[in-house]
Amino acid sequence: MMTSSDVRGVAPAMVVPLTCFVTVLLSLSSWGSFTSSRFPYLGPILVAGLLVVGTGISARLLRVHGSVVVLLQVLLGTIATGLLVVQHPFPVVGSGRARVVAEMTEAYAAFNPFDLPMSASEVAAYLVPSGVAAVLLADILAVTLRRPPMMGLVVLGVFTVPFTIIGAGGWGGVSWVVFALTATSFLVMLRLDRAQQLGRWGRRLDEDLPVVPAAGPAVIGVSAVAIALLAPAWLPSPSVTLPGLGAGDGDGPLRVINPTVGLYDDLRRQSDQVMVTVLPTNGDTETPPSYLRVGALTKFTGTEWTSGNRDVPSDQTGVATFEPPMSDETLLGEPTTYELRASDNFESTWLPVFTHPLDVTANGPWRYDEDTLDFMSTEGRDETIAGETWRVTAAPVEPTQERLLAAGEPGVGAPTGMTELPLLPDEIEEIALERTAGQDRPFTKAVALQNWFRHSGEFTYSLERDVGTDGAALVDFLTDNKVGYCQQYATAMAVLARQLDIPARVAFGFLGGDQNADGAWQFRGRDLHAWPELWFEDIGWIRFEPTPAAADTSEPDYTTGALGNVRAEPDAPVPSTDASAAPVPNRPQREEPDTTEVAETGTEESGAGAVWIGLGIAALIGAAALTAPALIRRRRRTARLAGDAEAGWAELGDTAIDLDLPWSGARSPREEATGLAPHLLDREPMYALQRIVAAVERNRYAEHGDAASVGDDVRLVSAALREHADRRTRRRARLWPASVFRRPTAAAAGPTARSERELISS
Repeated sequence: MMTSSDVRGVAPAMVVPLTCFVTVLLSLSSWGSFTSSRFPYLGPILVAGLLVVGTGISARLLRVHGSVVVLLQVLLGTIATGLLVVQHPFPVVGSGRARVVAEMTEAYAAFNPFDLPMSASEVAAYLVPSGVAAVLLADILAVTLRRPPMMGLVVLGVFTVPFTIIGAGGWGGVSWVVFALTATSFLVMLRLDRAQQLGRWGRRLDEDLPVVPAAGPAVIGVSAVAIALLAPAWLPSPSVTLPGLGAGDGDGPLRVINPTVGLYDDLRRQSDQVMVTVLPTNGDTETPPSYLRVGALTKFTGTEWTSGNRDVPSDQTGVATFEPPMSDETLLGEPTTYELRASDNFESTWLPVFTHPLDVTANGPWRYDEDTLDFMSTEGRDETIAGETWRVTAAPVEPTQERLLAAGEPGVGAPTGMTELPLLPDEIEEIALERTAGQDRPFTKAVALQNWFRHSGEFTYSLERDVGTDGAALVDFLTDNKVGYCQQYATAMAVLARQLDIPARVAFGFLGGDQNADGAWQFRGRDLHAWPELWFEDIGWIRFEPTPAAADTSEPDYTTGALGNVRAEPDAPVPSTDASAAPVPNRPQREEPDTTEVAETGTEESGAGAVWIGLGIAALIGAAALTAPALIRRRRRTARLAGDAEAGWAELGDTAIDLDLPWSGARSPREEATGLAPHLLDREPMYALQRIVAAVERNRYAEHGDAASVGDDVRLVSAALREHADRRTRRRARLWPASVFRRPTAAAAGPTARSERELISS
């Protein structure tokens, strides 16, 4: 049975902080659902987190004020995180700041929520500081502020990260085992904290009675965890299902996760890894296939293009035959049948097909959207196209300029919602109207926009500029910097087209491929591309190519000369480090980021500087640790001497402990005074001790407590006790007071020259 002595000391002080730390660490393991591995970020968090928690435990054992505890934790946590992430102990100024900027720049380029799993080592610069901050915040709430239930908010915040990145479907990638272990650890922490709080009240009056465990809180906690684990199976939500249950052939609609590919990161890497292999088997087997579309994004949120909500019934499976996209089949070219195979590393939940598909055969849990002709997995990330083989028959759309110019009003026959836009800056609409001034047909307006991006607008293709897609960034891209890559050009043209009431969407996939010795075409990571598609009456979706010619993209034949422009493409500069390298489709030579020089400069500057800074910080911490006990003891003495009888009694007890005199803190005031009497040589200190004892007894036992101060008497007795002690003991009591480190223990044995009766009567 727990008594008052059980909640004091080193071990009890470690229980709640360490359990809190384990709880947060378990929740942080959920971030492994969107990273390649857990150790690159969990390892540094474990090291820095232990330092933060250990600092808190040590400081609280020294009875340091809570605000000082937090400051120490922040300081040491920052130093540890800096050393682990950027190898610098103080990453705020000088070379440390330069390293942080360089590391964060690289991490930003690698942080791509739509290209999963992300490399844990590359994004660790984001995850490690966030994880250490979660550990620190949880420790502050659960231990420093003594509000353990509020620590659950930290755990909830940690769990929202994978849900935000992956989406709600399939638990956001969070394993139910991780969730259950985290919840269990959280309940254990609450139980231990409650036991400590009750233990501070002292010995239970019913200790000799049989113990009946309080099952209520445990039942509530376990029930809550069970409900959280099982409720999604019965909730009427199409976007949440228990992982691994069901074959994916239900009758309800399927809500898909945002499928935007990580174009920026993949193009910067210029990956030569083969993603899809295509072999033409029937029809036009001579023409190189291009524009292998993975999917279409139909909704612009103001910050990004998404797939929107799709209604995909169970009867729309991966075996489908489609009607031509227009009423006049003469607009279609010769159909070609392709055998496609995805590499084992291409873990896409969307099935690439050529536009426009007429027949698709794909075995597995695949469904299609009739409006967009996109194919997607019903099992989310549990079922991808990696290693899969499928067949597609498709025919290119070959409309003439005359047919496109004759298209009626924009939006006629288009799917609903294809011109919707959120509230955007007025400048975007003004740009759309200005760049299409004098054009009265939807097609000529579209060509005018394409020509502006490719010819007259002085836009530049570059992979070294990520300008974003929100309203302000879009205005900046269209007016000032005019530097970007395919995704930004596709986004900009689609938004401008919608401003003109022309239905538009953004398609993404592969631009072109290389033919191997077997005659098959291989699409690689460097071939990833994005382009806009616009809708025209009786024709359907038509591809445009606003990305400048520097990316070696070519505008469609049906747009050439529509407004008098010639086919000759300008020689825009291509970012390259090798002037002799031959350009390939959408494969500009990658420039090395300007971070190497920063890192090298930082290394030279910080070689000796970091060592001296680290030694200086260590010296400051050591000096603070050496002087802290004396400062804490002085502050307590000042406050107690100005307080009531109980405060003065506590001060007298700490003085006795500092001087290594008998004092237990558990005996009556008269018994404690008996232990101190032999160390008082004069009568005045003896009388002062009697007055202190009497005041404490009146304060504790009288009907009306005595709030009088005994500060002067405590000073007199304390001075007499110090005078009686030897010089070494006095010096130790002044510089390293023992009362700061331990509470009163059992009464120390010592000589007692007079009995309590003699003390009181003298």
